[in-house]
Amino acid sequence: MSSLFHLDFRHAALAGAAFLLLAVPARANVIDVEVRNFGFNGEHITIEVGDTVRWTNYDGTSHSATEGTDFVLNGNEAFHNNLPTGQPKTVTFDAAFLAQWPRPGNRYDYFCVPHGGAMRGSITVVAADPGDFFCFCAPFGPCSNRDYGAGCSNSNGTFRGARMIGGGSASVAADDLVLTVDLLPPNKTCLPFRGMNLVGQTQMGEGWRCVGSPFYRLPASNSGASGVVTIGPGIVATTASGTHPILAGQTWHFQVWYRDAMSPCGNATNVSNGYAVGFVP
Repeated sequence: MSSLFHLDFRHAALAGAAFLLLAVPARANVIDVEVRNFGFNGEHITIEVGDTVRWTNYDGTSHSATEGTDFVLNGNEAFHNNLPTGQPKTVTFDAAFLAQWPRPGNRYDYFCVPHGGAMRGSITVVAADPGDFFCFCAPFGPCSNRDYGAGCSNSNGTFRGARMIGGGSASVAADDLVLTVDLLPPNKTCLPFRGMNLVGQTQMGEGWRCVGSPFYRLPASNSGASGVVTIGPGIVATTASGTHPILAGQTWHFQVWYRDAMSPCGNATNVSNGYAVGFVP
């Protein structure tokens, strides 16, 4: 059995955090963003085509969720919702919306008109994929950071964490599943690992590990100049000769551990969010 016990990780005081953040609602669904303490609690989220984002303001003052990066309401925004206290507002990011309001990489940055650059968020819309996201950094990151769409912040310069998303299919026979991790620091050693069990958020370097033991390694790779690693296709074949091959009917959970000597809080390593795949024939 392969393990990660030689890696540098510590248990956090919040290791027993509730399991609420381990799973993402079934697709397509409503993803809630709470507006509290002059911030978007769900500052960066990654959703699928067809999902709806719902903002609810819990502050005692008015805010807005307004698409754009110039902090000015000029009428060219893909969406603009005033957010009075306690009155939810929604936007559905379906194919028609994306066609009408195209943005590079389907990333929709937004801000609060009354509070400008002090309140910002982003929504990245990805195509339907074979699995589900889990184990985001929010709301209690080990380094006082948070990201509802990825792992905890690293030294990549964007104040984002490493983000794992899936492509291809969950078919064992096709073996075309591809896991892509972006927003990594460049030129770092990255070690994917998998497991069938989940645990509460457990500190691993600068981030959260939610894949429970026993867990098993996949081949290491390097993030290169672009800060991206691609795992697969061929993940099933990679595991076929081991003692714990991936089989149809099983659900496997994946994360990526990586080195980060310049990490924000000096813990030198970090992990991505998790991605769960229920494999089919």
